[in-house]
Amino acid sequence: MISAALAAGATELDEIESKRLVATAGVSVVEAEPARDAEEAAKIAAHLGFPIVLKVFSPGISHKSDVGGVALNLGSEAQVKDAFASIRNNLAVRAPGAPFEGVTVQAMAPAGIEMMVGCARDPRFGLLITLAMGGIFVEVLRDSVTRLAPIDGDEAREMIDTLAGAAILRGVRGCAPSDLGALAELLVSVTRLAAAHPAIRELDLNPVILYEKGLVVVDARVVLAPKTAEPSGPSLVDSRRDRRIENLKRAFNPRTVAVIGDKRANSFLWLRSLTGLRGKLYSIQIDPAEVAEIERLGVENRASLAEIPGPIDLAISAVPRQVAPRILRDCIAAGVGAISFFTAGFSETGEELGARLEDEIRRLALDSEIAVVGPNCMGLCNPAAGLLNFPGLKVTDIGDVCFISQSGTHAVNFCAQAQARAIAINKAASIGNATVLEAADYLDLMTADPATRVIGMYIEGMRDGRRFFDSLKRAATRHPVVVWKGGVTEAGARATRSHTASLQTPGAVWDAVVRQSGAVGVASMDEMLDSVELFARGRPVKGRGMGLVAMTGGQSVVITDTFAGAGLEIPALSAASYEELRSFFNIIGGSYRNPLDAGGTIGTGVSGDSLEKILDILERDPAIDAVVLEIATGLRGMTWASREQDLVGLLDKLAAFNRRSVRPFAVILHPAHIEAIVARAKSLARERGLVVFESFERAARAFRIAFNYWSRRQPAG
Repeated sequence: MISAALAAGATELDEIESKRLVATAGVSVVEAEPARDAEEAAKIAAHLGFPIVLKVFSPGISHKSDVGGVALNLGSEAQVKDAFASIRNNLAVRAPGAPFEGVTVQAMAPAGIEMMVGCARDPRFGLLITLAMGGIFVEVLRDSVTRLAPIDGDEAREMIDTLAGAAILRGVRGCAPSDLGALAELLVSVTRLAAAHPAIRELDLNPVILYEKGLVVVDARVVLAPKTAEPSGPSLVDSRRDRRIENLKRAFNPRTVAVIGDKRANSFLWLRSLTGLRGKLYSIQIDPAEVAEIERLGVENRASLAEIPGPIDLAISAVPRQVAPRILRDCIAAGVGAISFFTAGFSETGEELGARLEDEIRRLALDSEIAVVGPNCMGLCNPAAGLLNFPGLKVTDIGDVCFISQSGTHAVNFCAQAQARAIAINKAASIGNATVLEAADYLDLMTADPATRVIGMYIEGMRDGRRFFDSLKRAATRHPVVVWKGGVTEAGARATRSHTASLQTPGAVWDAVVRQSGAVGVASMDEMLDSVELFARGRPVKGRGMGLVAMTGGQSVVITDTFAGAGLEIPALSAASYEELRSFFNIIGGSYRNPLDAGGTIGTGVSGDSLEKILDILERDPAIDAVVLEIATGLRGMTWASREQDLVGLLDKLAAFNRRSVRPFAVILHPAHIEAIVARAKSLARERGLVVFESFERAARAFRIAFNYWSRRQPAG
């Protein structure tokens, strides 16, 4: 059927063919018969039995109701004949020139809950499946969910549960529950059908009527992929990728680095960044005035790569864009392992020259084994190797957190703020335009590194979305992966006539990529850093039950609202816990209900053992999955200014509890009027391995993100 349609130059199947195709997947459909004139329509209607539905039969008319081409609930032959005439006249008025080939006649399906199911192919991520509440819900509420396809039964049921209207499907206010098993089976079947036939570009089932037992497809539309020319430009297939990745590994741990074109006007950014390099650093510069300054920095300068002894693992290029291809040729000829192009002005400008130069770089690189980082990027960072991409960053021991960013600013900011928060960087990469190596390549490398514990990403787009998804899924089975999506993908910016694709917005597609991979999403740098700190320094958050300790009554109310608003739970404690708390807790101005208003009991937390008792009780309580303690910084901050030993004593107690606890634990230190003291408190807390947040909101959000990851994580293997 598909082959015949394509051979005839058709771009879609008609309604009858579309339903027949869907029926081959074992899906129940309302069969339709064509009628060329009113008499034939009336005869078919009498045979099928009333009530009857007529729909216009006209090639190119996708949304029949828009042209007045649908007549419902027809109860007699006379009504069928009248409806036939009305449909023909409506088409002539609303779509002049559209051919009228009659109508389709079908029995009217019994009332039920209308759903919409559809598949469409995304240029980056391939086949997608969308489920939506139908009827007025799809038009008004746009209650839909999208996933990468094909899917299995578990993913189908998760799609159904994600709908805001899922409660309607389960039955409310005396209505019987719908057959969700049949709906899940339909989702799986249509994705398999579309996956088996690549010529299907879009498949719309709208509406699908869902009943207490079973379902039926009332209307179907199949759009076929038109014949297209061979793709232009470089192939996505990189036959030398394995060798290129090995060279990228060399670049992250370089024995020799050559900086090409660094100069005074740029404050010798790269040479100053690499003063702590544990390998050998060279400059390539031919301007005598620049050379003198470079040598005063203590860096050996050479006139060319050929003058550098031994293999060069990494070159960093800061030359104008017109020179970049020549520099790349020189690096390839010299056997350089990798080159990072700080140089900008390529495809990101939208200019023809920039795009042409970037294409030239890509072609040169793909004909060799060199690893190209960027262009338009801040390059690679490995503090343990002294490989830094900005002055002021610190050379450190090996870390366990990796970061990938298409923004140079975000890459540098993450590394700088991470070090201030005692987040130890293992590897970071600013990848810019990702002309040759994409985010997936860096992700694979970092995932395989045995030192990696957490991976963060800022991503704007990619050429091969399906490969990125596969890499993200592999990574998330081994480590928490936190993804911050910037902008919208070019893939999602297409125009389409179908309901399905109109619901598959860039945001919906991206949500599907993150959720199905097992990663978690954030929306800001603060959320990224908070989540990474909790993942890297805290224990897995495997439940929603929060044990919350605040210092005053008002704060105990606010912390409860904040954590509950983030989708976490603040459960009642066990009778045994309450009995133990009752034995020592000061209830004058306080309360030991969860959350605990504990300021009057704990005091400064330095003397006495009430603080340890409270924390240990929460630790043992079966309803509690994680513990969060607010440290009030107002009056205590003033005390710490003159008696830091009080702060140290409190933090030592908390660190001791954290070491013996098996549950996630964090403290909240609010900003206060004595900012320097609070900053000192945060630093001392993190030195002791404590996870620190500066607000209820940020703590709650981080715990919810962590719970989302750990609750969905599938074991590797």
